[in-house]
Amino acid sequence: MQDNSRQPTRSGAALGAESAVPRTWGERYATPLLYALLGLLALIVVFALGAGVGFGFGRLSNSGRVAAAAIATEAGDTVQRADLEANFATFWEAMDVLYGNFYGDLPDGKAGTYDAIRGVVGQLGDPNTSFLTPDEANVFRTNIQGSFEGIGARVDWDEDADTVRIVEPFENQPAWNAGLRRGDLILAIDGESVVGTDLTSAVAKIRGARGSIATLTILRPPAEGAAASMPFDVKVERATIESPTVTTEALGAEGEIGYIRLYTFNENAGALTKQAVEDAVARGAKGIMLDLRGNAGGLLREAVKVTSLFVGDTVVLNERFKDGAEEVYRSTGSPVSTALPLVLLVDEGSASASEIVAGALQDAGRATLVGATTFGKGSVQIPQTLSDGSIMRVTIARWYTPNDRTIDGTGLTPDILVAFTDGERAAVGDPQRDRALQELQTRIAAEAALP
Repeated sequence: MQDNSRQPTRSGAALGAESAVPRTWGERYATPLLYALLGLLALIVVFALGAGVGFGFGRLSNSGRVAAAAIATEAGDTVQRADLEANFATFWEAMDVLYGNFYGDLPDGKAGTYDAIRGVVGQLGDPNTSFLTPDEANVFRTNIQGSFEGIGARVDWDEDADTVRIVEPFENQPAWNAGLRRGDLILAIDGESVVGTDLTSAVAKIRGARGSIATLTILRPPAEGAAASMPFDVKVERATIESPTVTTEALGAEGEIGYIRLYTFNENAGALTKQAVEDAVARGAKGIMLDLRGNAGGLLREAVKVTSLFVGDTVVLNERFKDGAEEVYRSTGSPVSTALPLVLLVDEGSASASEIVAGALQDAGRATLVGATTFGKGSVQIPQTLSDGSIMRVTIARWYTPNDRTIDGTGLTPDILVAFTDGERAAVGDPQRDRALQELQTRIAAEAALP
């Protein structure tokens, strides 16, 4: 990747030539680090004022509002920048001593800068605020493109174990074929521990070129009453993973139920889900089952679009910022169906944008939720690309359902709770979908019996 970082030049030295006078670490590397940290500071200031919001992987913001907020905060940023420069004087001193005297190998300036930024971010206590190097940022961007190279599994962060947990291995993909299961904890990747790191950097390590081997150190939680298991290694050959956005099926004896599975809220999710609902209605479907299980989220605007397919003009979610400001998101466009019986399937892998849709439709009384309690991610992030292609992803707000419920850390409780064990999954059973189908058929029969 091209390195676009800027290096300061020392007064009197010819551009493109090495200075004869040794430069301190601060002189060589202060600018990239300071710009990155100031970028984080300015970002928090601008977006705390409601200038624009990103959710999950981010959303397009209103450029006019961003520009206005930037102008309004320019004077304040100048003061804060001066304060930050003064407060970092001790940091430069420490780096000068370290790089000038340490007997041993030291990271280069770029790596040192990245580590310093991660040190600041690590003090925030927020796993959703993170810094990504340019390589990690490229992995992050592929999340909304529908395909990537990796092991083929959805993962999340287990707060208790402080490491990566497999939420769902994709059927007949490398992780599935290697024997990985839901709930497996990944302790290390190629011998490098990921415990105590963060989800984004761990995912970047799991992914890799097609045909390469990832050695995952796995801890499998024991069955109830069984003895604790020991970690073991699993070798997984990476492949190109085609992650579908939407799949459809006709369920019921007469195909009367339109089944739609939405895997991710990428940039096409709203349009593809709309097409699927329209197709089901055109075929004469009497009910809709929207499956959001294992859907870890994505773009906020797409969550609003999907919700809007089933309701009239209504609130979808509320965002609240640190300063008390609030932004309300309402449904957009014309709904496809506001009357057909609707059931949403959710589980512990349904997070973020999935929870926005489920929470809004549950609050509106429009849909029945079936399955397991959702993940519980009620915060909003904005990803900001920095000058060298790295990304600073910052939590800038929390969101609430239309009925003012926060789901952060607790999740949404389904109207009908249905467990789904690994044994049932291995037997190719799906009690959650079966129960959702039963619920829809019962409602359809009840409506048909009305005079």
